[in-house]
Amino acid sequence: MKTKVILSAFAALAIAFTTPAFEVQAQSIGGGPGIAMVGSANISQLPDKAKSFIDKHFKDIAVKTCEKYFAKGKYEVELVNGIDLDFNTQGEVIEIDAPDNAVLSPTVVKEILPHKAYSRLEQSGYINSIESIEFKKGKVYEVELKIADPDTYIFSVDGTFIAIED
Repeated sequence: MKTKVILSAFAALAIAFTTPAFEVQAQSIGGGPGIAMVGSANISQLPDKAKSFIDKHFKDIAVKTCEKYFAKGKYEVELVNGIDLDFNTQGEVIEIDAPDNAVLSPTVVKEILPHKAYSRLEQSGYINSIESIEFKKGKVYEVELKIADPDTYIFSVDGTFIAIED
């Protein structure tokens, strides 16, 4: 009996360690076999534009996870420092989000935002309070701050200030 338990444990470990990390995690629709909705992706599977963005702005920070959301048409990348990056299927950045209770590095913010937007936030004293930057369909930047409401600054793609929202 003891031998069966030990053999079963070894078999379970062998299976666990031989399953590829990039295997698709399927969520079925309607209870039967279905369309793969979410899948782990190897960083090499990201579009070149996304890989270039990561290399440029987060050069020395390793990728912790990379997920492809087929239905949403996007990739979610988490770096080891907790920063989350979302990219569309063309590799364009959609959102950059700092970990909980943290803010984005002013250096990264300066590299990403247009000069006018960065200057406005710096002059307002908020450059060290930026939690996330969201790129809305190539039309505006939404910059969420770690302050009491209103906490979202909206800028045009050229950096012109548009509004402050809750």
